[in-house]
Amino acid sequence: MSADRQSRAAAKAQTREALLQAGLEELAERGLDAPSLDDICARAGYTRGAFYVHFEDRDDFRSAVMELVLGRFLDAVIATDDRARDLSTTIGRFVEAILGLSAGKSLHALGHTPAIPDVGAFHRVLEACHSVPSLRERFVALMGEAIERVAKAAEEGQSEGTVREDVDARGIATALVAMAVGAIPLLELQAPIDVEGTRDAVLALVRK
Repeated sequence: MSADRQSRAAAKAQTREALLQAGLEELAERGLDAPSLDDICARAGYTRGAFYVHFEDRDDFRSAVMELVLGRFLDAVIATDDRARDLSTTIGRFVEAILGLSAGKSLHALGHTPAIPDVGAFHRVLEACHSVPSLRERFVALMGEAIERVAKAAEEGQSEGTVREDVDARGIATALVAMAVGAIPLLELQAPIDVEGTRDAVLALVRK
């Protein structure tokens, strides 16, 4: 790739990132339904023309913002490298993330990259999924992908003798993903959660 093409590609990526960041900020302040395209473009410092280079319409943009929020959360919680073979690593990452969020910190502050928005922003995504069918469909798909990732880790653990073989790997994965997502509204409502105790209980249930 020539230097000019690399420069154009970098500029295009930077524009898209700026628009998505503006979307994240609008999400945190007003939710996914409220901001207009003019609000988003003004915050990002780009025109509507630049917006339509990257996104088909407002729904496409909202879907991209939602994927960014959920994707960052899941990537921060679910191990994806060689450590993913140890299911306890994923459980430990989840607990670290939830403890941080409960203390009012972002995952970025805890050393996770990329950073994700706070609990309120995550909850606004869930609210939007209730009213926008396309967002709800994508949310369900992302949860399915997360379950598959955790199920793979559980299967690896079963093959290595660290996870119980008499428990369905997909069932374990579904329970863990549901626990991760379900903890978010509980935290927002300031419900008392013994996260570390839950971790120990889950590990006791799945470890061989």
